[in-house]
Amino acid sequence: MTPRHKRSVTNRDAERHERAGRVPTETAANRFRIGILGSTMSDPLGDAARSRLTAAAIHTLEREGYDVHRPESSAEPPAIATRGAESVSVEPLASDDIDPTTVASRLGHAASRDRRALFVVGSAATERRLRELLSAPVLVVDERDGRRRFHSGPDRIPVQGGGYACVHVEGPFTPEIRWRETDTPIGPVPAAPGIDPTAMDGTARPTVPRLLCEVDGEVVAVLAGVESLRMPPASAFPFSYARNASDKRFRVRRGHDGRVIDDFAGFAAMREAGYVPLPMPLVPEHVLGELVEPLADGPEGHWELVRIVEDG
Repeated sequence: MTPRHKRSVTNRDAERHERAGRVPTETAANRFRIGILGSTMSDPLGDAARSRLTAAAIHTLEREGYDVHRPESSAEPPAIATRGAESVSVEPLASDDIDPTTVASRLGHAASRDRRALFVVGSAATERRLRELLSAPVLVVDERDGRRRFHSGPDRIPVQGGGYACVHVEGPFTPEIRWRETDTPIGPVPAAPGIDPTAMDGTARPTVPRLLCEVDGEVVAVLAGVESLRMPPASAFPFSYARNASDKRFRVRRGHDGRVIDDFAGFAAMREAGYVPLPMPLVPEHVLGELVEPLADGPEGHWELVRIVEDG
């Protein structure tokens, strides 16, 4: 079996980084490739599917002259292949793994270790979703006139003074939370130190885009750009919550004056009362660092697609 080559992209591990409370940002200037397993799988989900995808990738890599070993550490991919100075992370992705957080984390993990990432998937639909995430604009919902709309990430937003940003919603339903960049409002808005939110460019647009958070279509927060997500003031949000170190109870404070307005024995009780933590938007440059720019340039010279088709 000779693999057929096309162009495309790649890599590493969201679940473990989420539990560790971090997403890797260190990157390397190398290229990436996605491997697509062409056969149809009866069980496209779960560990069994990932195991079969890994085995298929290992078989092909060994035939191409790579030395493959299986790391014992769960912090590493299921297989790492080397050939000379080249090192490749084997990244099997079941259908449910194709989400922005997982893909960005695995991509960053491989890059931080100077490896290329070999994404291995088992269906055309999974391949298509992966391509959509990794094609320009990389890892965002969309981009118009230089302003982006972001996916929500797994992390919460820490605020100055301690705690995390939240909103209050009515009813038992999970609200729709959207993060997007825009040019309005003009003038002062909450900003991180060193950012001038009033600066304008030559076309009368803010030099720093406004970052809006919308909950069920209503704007609940405005920040001066994505860099202001790094420890914004609590007053930028309707509410914040924190766990008290003494009695372990959750206190909810009003954003504009810091007054405690609710108190709960646990997180579940707080959520049942309608308080929902705001998710940190997944900002590509915060997750992937310098790797974002070469990926955003397009596939040529940056992405390589290897389609693996099983014999028979």
